[in-house]
Amino acid sequence: MADGRVPGSPSLQPRSNALLVAALAALANGAALLANIVIGFPLPILLAFTWAVAVVSVLAVTSTGDHAARRSLGRIIGLGAVAGIVATLVYDATKFGLSQLDPSPFNPFEVTRIFGTLLIGGSASPAAIQVAGWAFHLANGITFGIAFACLYARLGRDSLRIGIVGGVCWGLFLETFQLVLYPGWLNIRYLAEFRQISFLAHVVFGLILGTIVPRGLRVLRAPARSLVTD
Repeated sequence: MADGRVPGSPSLQPRSNALLVAALAALANGAALLANIVIGFPLPILLAFTWAVAVVSVLAVTSTGDHAARRSLGRIIGLGAVAGIVATLVYDATKFGLSQLDPSPFNPFEVTRIFGTLLIGGSASPAAIQVAGWAFHLANGITFGIAFACLYARLGRDSLRIGIVGGVCWGLFLETFQLVLYPGWLNIRYLAEFRQISFLAHVVFGLILGTIVPRGLRVLRAPARSLVTD
């Protein structure tokens, strides 16, 4: 369609409330980290709690739907996960490249060590801490991608232009939380460098999500569009 809206019967795509719940559930990692920063409760316990709530919520909202709708939701979640992986890798490459152009000793990846320490403790080996930290970082990118895909799918559109604008807005939304929380939490000394690198990297993250998700939705919805128009 000219406006990018995708036709289809309700049985061929997830219900709006299921997509919203899935999007909120995908923010479990972010919610746990936020609670850890604000109240200092152990991150592993917070993750167990937020993900338990997330899984129960998704199961509850999908239990009344039909099989086709659940399958469609699963495909959108998978699309978001793939988009999140790609966007995170490009995000990290952008941070690395920008940090190499800056003469200051600012390390944009120091936060991964902090993540690892929060997860498995400072007494673990440096290698294990790094592995845990990078795993958590990648999981954040994947779940943020899933959340965006579910929220964007609720629009019922697959417009690339709308996707890019929405993706950049999503990236800047995540950037806002970092700008508010990270400087004080991490005691960042090179604040100007942090702000510049983080801002540009999140814009790139959003651009990648906003490019992949609409195209992926167009592919996923092609059968539904065919059934409606035939």
